Amino acid sequence: MAIRAEYKKHIKVGGKGINIAKHIKMKVPGSLGKIAYATALGRWESEAHWANFWYQSGTSRRELLIESLMGRTNSEIRAIKEAFSDKRYNDSLVKCMETELKKDKFRNAVLLALEEKKMEENAPISNDLIRRDVFDLHKALTSNEGGETAMINIVVVRNDTHMREVLRFYEATYRKNFAREMIQKSRNLVVRPVLSIPPFPEADIAYQGETLAHILNGVLNRPVRDAMLLHQALAETSKDRAELLISRLVRFHWEPKHLERVKVEYKRKYNVKIEHDVEDTTKREFGSFCERLLLGGDQ
Repeated sequence: MAIRAEYKKHIKVGGKGINIAKHIKMKVPGSLGKIAYATALGRWESEAHWANFWYQSGTSRRELLIESLMGRTNSEIRAIKEAFSDKRYNDSLVKCMETELKKDKFRNAVLLALEEKKMEENAPISNDLIRRDVFDLHKALTSNEGGETAMINIVVVRNDTHMREVLRFYEATYRKNFAREMIQKSRNLVVRPVLSIPPFPEADIAYQGETLAHILNGVLNRPVRDAMLLHQALAETSKDRAELLISRLVRFHWEPKHLERVKVEYKRKYNVKIEHDVEDTTKREFGSFCERLLLGGDQ
């Protein structure tokens, strides 16, 4: 942020100081311009950008929205909302989502996340609430119709520690894997094919990146999930989907400790360093920028 302020002091366009991110967007084309712009926005404004970008893209992908907002803490959601800027919606991310998302359960899940009502990570464990959530989730899964709203109202607002206990207790009680059962139930919430979600506590989870499944994969093992997200993004970079790789690299760049854990899991799973795959998959200045982001950064 200090660099952005200093840049605006010294660089003028039409006699006025210009934001470095905006200047990059004006002057640098292609994937290099996109990744430089997202990085210049900073941690939270870049997340607000992806939340607002997904429906504008010709290759519209819900992953951009899901990964920017779902599974976040209240303080992170608040920071993203404060960083959001779009005069069409009076700089309100909530208003943007209310306007752009069609009225369905996916929209309900996103708006619930934006309410900042998630259980705080330091909240004490409540065995009664765990048992009640397990009962309600099982009821939702076994009902003939509906059930998705009940699952949303639990998975979106519970913290990771609580959800890990819920998953553990669910399997101990019903001898079934909740995540796998949930995917079968919620085809309108989970629209991509899911390869495998093994029983808890195993963490070798296949990427699907959609709504509740994205949250649960993060609950089970966030570094593994994110290593798989990077691998999938690299595989699709040549298909006019560079935004997936850009958004994920920029996001992990701002969490250097987490990025290091992601690198370890990537090497463990694919038997190659992420840096090597990035070098082999990306080209020229864009590739060099991607490699630099893998060095991590400060908030």
